[in-house]
Amino acid sequence: MLARGHSAIQNNSLSPSITLLLLKGLLRSLLVSFAFILLITMLIYLSPLPEWIVPYLVVVGMLASIISGSMYVGRRVETKGWLRGGITGLLYIVVILVLSHFLNLGPDSGMSLLSRLFLGFSFGCVGGILGINS
Repeated sequence: MLARGHSAIQNNSLSPSITLLLLKGLLRSLLVSFAFILLITMLIYLSPLPEWIVPYLVVVGMLASIISGSMYVGRRVETKGWLRGGITGLLYIVVILVLSHFLNLGPDSGMSLLSRLFLGFSFGCVGGILGINS
């Protein structure tokens, strides 16, 4: 009898390692984030949307990206979807912070580092839970 989630062997091949799976989830999160930033840019350029709303939209996009990537990871693991989703969220925050440091962008909102890490892990856990139960 199979446990909840997906089996370790699918289509006669072993599932990818956890590290590779986390990197794929991270890449998915970054791509969703990039698409969301493009959408925000088009909205600001083409509509009378005020600019003060941009930081809020960026945070919503960041959280949606984390959930998307962690759901991807959660769908592909058998156990501990919450933990692996949380790790995906933390990795996303770390990559974004490193990129913003190297690109000299500075902080994009008033959130502290600890708040970002907490939100990244929390929303990653939610995405992992949703992914493993879908």
